[in-house]
Amino acid sequence: MSTGAKHRTAPWVLIAAGLLPAAITAGMLWWLIPSGQWKIFGIWTVPSVIGWNTGFADLAYLTATADCMAAGTDITTCDPYGRPFTPYTVIPSSVLRAIGLGLQQTGVLGVGLAAIWVGLVGALSMLVVTRWHRGGASGAVGRVAALAAITLLASSPAVLLGVERGTVDILIAALAAAGLLLFARPASGPATKIAAAIALFIASILKYFAVGVFAVFLAPRRWSWIGAAAGAATIVFLIWNFDDLLLAQGAARSNVMSTTRIMFSSTTGIVTWLVEDPSAFNPPEGQVLNSTLLKVIGALIFVALVALLTALLHKNKTSITLTDGPAWYLIVGGTFILALPYLIGDSNDYRLLFLLLPLTGILIWIGQGGPQRLLWPIVAALVFSCLTGSSMISNDAGFIIPKAVLIIGDITLAVGLAFGVAVWCWAWTTKFAASNT
Repeated sequence: MSTGAKHRTAPWVLIAAGLLPAAITAGMLWWLIPSGQWKIFGIWTVPSVIGWNTGFADLAYLTATADCMAAGTDITTCDPYGRPFTPYTVIPSSVLRAIGLGLQQTGVLGVGLAAIWVGLVGALSMLVVTRWHRGGASGAVGRVAALAAITLLASSPAVLLGVERGTVDILIAALAAAGLLLFARPASGPATKIAAAIALFIASILKYFAVGVFAVFLAPRRWSWIGAAAGAATIVFLIWNFDDLLLAQGAARSNVMSTTRIMFSSTTGIVTWLVEDPSAFNPPEGQVLNSTLLKVIGALIFVALVALLTALLHKNKTSITLTDGPAWYLIVGGTFILALPYLIGDSNDYRLLFLLLPLTGILIWIGQGGPQRLLWPIVAALVFSCLTGSSMISNDAGFIIPKAVLIIGDITLAVGLAFGVAVWCWAWTTKFAASNT
């Protein structure tokens, strides 16, 4: 596929363009964190226990647990908000305790997490603009659209919720992106790949759902002994701590039927449709929903979407080589991080911030000549799903995203995640087709 006539763009223009999404995101957070005006975006905040207008509630749980560890008290009752204990706190809180940080440093650490997010947005934006090879007017418009897509996702309500809560998922996303991109470098030697594998291992033990990232190595021509060893070590860790995994799942209320107002999964769109109250977080007390049946229906819909998108990839006759390098690793690795929890149970909307990884991969693919008619709708789906996430409450103007729009957001999320899985399936079906000819 032709990428159009080539033309040189001044390096300073590329740098400025690549940093624009990060600058816009930083500007929004620069205002929101001190002001605490998260409600503008429909985000339901919890009271701050650190004296700031933004409380970083999830981070406060970690720092308070670090204080409990230092004091030698029971760590299962340390959450300032009285939430159930989750094993996710143990590793990061132990690190915080070791370096002498606690609840008093929550605000500074929260700003640090916000800075990590801004840095990640800037790094991935630069990756897109420097690998954008489509020329001509259409190529220039496409590059602008790509940067706009990154900006919208990076500053979407779902992501803002993650910053407001101070979720360690931001750090996990940065570790996952770093590990995947290091593996994607053709010149990466064993030492670099070992460092990348360690980053992916740490990401997966900080929060267990991230283990899906290792699916990136389970495809033709992507096998890596170092990556496989890290994946195996992670599986062993999860089996060894299986009781903690179940406890974390229970504390996160992932088995509780929820609407799209606060969660996402293969069932939240169906639940939102079935629940009459458009503002409800959960089904009313008198409404009993068969969670097993809904999960089966959601999984069947997802599998059907994967099959359809895999067929479309073959119909486009797209060369699998176009997903080599960063595009492949970010699309598949980033998607599978979310695909597993999406099918298993409900997850907090801020976890949608991981969609930045497959979004970046798809944009790189477009810039290198990928099938635009197929890929741009997927880009729109990923962005739309983040823009409709975390619409918890009405803002001061009385606006709240309507129920119908939430359901559409669930559909676009299913399409976006199914595409990433379809790319993985496409690699296998392409190999099988080639071996039979």
